[in-house]
Amino acid sequence: MLLSDFSVITPYGTNVSSCGYCKSTGGSRTYGMSAHIMTCKDYQLLINRGWRRSGRYLYKPNLRDSCCPQYTIRMRANDFEASKHQRQIVNRFNNFVQEGDDNFDKDIAARQKGSQAAEKNGSAKTKSEAGSEQTTTTEVASSTMETTAATSSTGKKQKPRKAPKNVATDLRTRIRSSEYLHSPDITSWKHRLRIKLEPSSFTEEKHALYTKYQMEIHHEPRSKCQPKSFTNFLIDSPLTASKPDDWTEEDPGYGSFHQCYYLDEKLIAVSVIDILPSCVSAVYFFYDPDYSVLSLGKYSAQREIALVQTLNAKPGYEELKFYYMGFYIFTCQKMTYKGQFHPSYLLDPETYNWIEFKKCQEILKDQRYSAFEHPTPLDPLFEAKIKSIIDKKQGASSESSHDDDDDDDEDGDDGEGGWGSVDEEDDEFDLDPDEFNARAVDDSDGEVEDFVEGGSDRKKKKLNIEHEKGGQVDKAKEEAKAAKAAKKARRKEMDRVFKEVTALPPPGCLTTKDVTQLTLLNVLCLTDKNALRPIVAIDAYKKYKELRNVVAEYYCQVGEELANSMILYVR
Repeated sequence: MLLSDFSVITPYGTNVSSCGYCKSTGGSRTYGMSAHIMTCKDYQLLINRGWRRSGRYLYKPNLRDSCCPQYTIRMRANDFEASKHQRQIVNRFNNFVQEGDDNFDKDIAARQKGSQAAEKNGSAKTKSEAGSEQTTTTEVASSTMETTAATSSTGKKQKPRKAPKNVATDLRTRIRSSEYLHSPDITSWKHRLRIKLEPSSFTEEKHALYTKYQMEIHHEPRSKCQPKSFTNFLIDSPLTASKPDDWTEEDPGYGSFHQCYYLDEKLIAVSVIDILPSCVSAVYFFYDPDYSVLSLGKYSAQREIALVQTLNAKPGYEELKFYYMGFYIFTCQKMTYKGQFHPSYLLDPETYNWIEFKKCQEILKDQRYSAFEHPTPLDPLFEAKIKSIIDKKQGASSESSHDDDDDDDEDGDDGEGGWGSVDEEDDEFDLDPDEFNARAVDDSDGEVEDFVEGGSDRKKKKLNIEHEKGGQVDKAKEEAKAAKAAKKARRKEMDRVFKEVTALPPPGCLTTKDVTQLTLLNVLCLTDKNALRPIVAIDAYKKYKELRNVVAEYYCQVGEELANSMILYVR
């Protein structure tokens, strides 16, 4: 057996970080590992357990304990039912390529002009201006959008034209009908479209397109779009190609690929995908923002569905039936489009069975997280704690976030400033308010005597009012004190419940205490029941107990089948 027949990974353990969706601090919880090499079969099994890769880094979100649960979503490609809107996207794209569209052409030309101006401004920057690169890029992009809004609005609002007559209804034929390599009658076409499937690789053209996309769409500074970061993110892949030398577009085998979109021989989009034994998995998609009017993201999704259908019809790809769209987050508006591809399914995070999307959607309307086969609501205090994590970062003026802020101030009395504020409060409120009122009466003996002797009714009324006010102040202060104590108690209870729940095994995982000594031995030493394999451990893991904990957690996260087939490289 060769080393390439195995997967070699290094576990990193659980990671708590800020959330890229709701921007909360410490709201995202994942388990991660680095894959040095990985078979496509093993990665297929991993994504069927909720894993996903970014370059060579593989991670599995803890859905129950994270602020924005990320459910794996897939659809059965051969049963794809295109909606009217999805058909229109393909039709207008084909019409644009074959016949042209004045509104689209004007929009693209205006955006290109704005992009050239932005690039010119960027190249003219001095070194002293480099620090404000992100702000400038954002401003230029916004300016470009504003200047092209009037031009493009007419085209976007215009009702899409219907498909030409006698056009095939099946997706594979329809979506390829605008490629000039597959169509004989191209002499009168306005544009030339070429889509090329190739193993993932670095080119200057791809990197330039990626940089433009990241800067204009995600407002990243150029410094974060260097060739090395681009390569680590979208070029490097741990997947072992099944056809490293004899691949073709018609028979690519399994591995990591780029599907490149060329319009008039200009690269306008790249779809990063993994072709696996059971699916095509979408990794990332970036495009030229100048061509956003063409709805390239939604078009490319249908293109990838058609790729699944095409491969599934060929010998050797009979099991390749699904299109994986990555993660679906119910509360993220940008991911709504994923649920519009039917029929689709979400992965149950506890049973790892696939559940119909519509059923899952109904459950998620009422609760943040759920195991779809056996839905059970979580503790309301745990949900309140998750909400407070989100609210604190977003600055939401919810009751829970205000309560937490009050309690934070009260709990933060460790320093001199904290104790000073308490001392000041003691000077004012140590004595009972009734005692202050009694003093006031004692100091007014003369006034009381005047009253007894038939003094002024006004003075009597004044003293009564003062006494009543004192009682009201006393009652208000007692209520405020009780309310603050209740808030603090609630906060402590929320923290206790949060710690208890997050200490539980992640959904669909065993507890490390259930990993027996025999199980550990199998993970460390055996492959395919009796084939010995090594584990490399550096000095940091000389203590067997530390190594055991690392391997036990890894076993619980990847499952028995994968734990007994992949090679651990612990460092």
